[in-house]
Amino acid sequence: MDSHSSEITDIKSFSKKETYTAEEKKFIMDRLNEERLIHQRAEEELKGKKRSFTEEEKKKILDKLNEKRLSTQKREEIKKKRLHNKKSYKLGNKEFYKFKNMEREYYIEIADCDKITTRASIVTLYYKSVSEYEVKKKDVLIKTEIYSDKFFVSYDWVRVYFKGYSLEDEK
Repeated sequence: MDSHSSEITDIKSFSKKETYTAEEKKFIMDRLNEERLIHQRAEEELKGKKRSFTEEEKKKILDKLNEKRLSTQKREEIKKKRLHNKKSYKLGNKEFYKFKNMEREYYIEIADCDKITTRASIVTLYYKSVSEYEVKKKDVLIKTEIYSDKFFVSYDWVRVYFKGYSLEDEK
């Protein structure tokens, strides 16, 4: 606070002088330039005009955009790996994918696979009964993770415990 008040008195004393030292001139010019930039940016924001960025600001923006692009690209690659080249089954008039290494041979509708996100949601899985001709349903919680090509399934809605399963590959 004291430095600010001394700057004000310095500025007042500058205004009374007719000649200035190089240091005083630099101080005055820096101060005026700073005020000009503040007003210029405020006016540009009000007008909605695009403002120019410094090289450092440009680099930061480009780095953020590149990071976002790489993250999106990685998610798309994992999503493609999750569903690409998987064996499909036809039960009735619908097409299904089959999960590997589950307690039963569970099937999921191909249309449901695209709807699954990182947020857990209730999805119906299908399984064949003992008679092989009767198809039964079971509702489970299922989600994906951005770092994995597996589906995470929880059989119990109350005691939620997700375990990762992948789909059966095409042979």
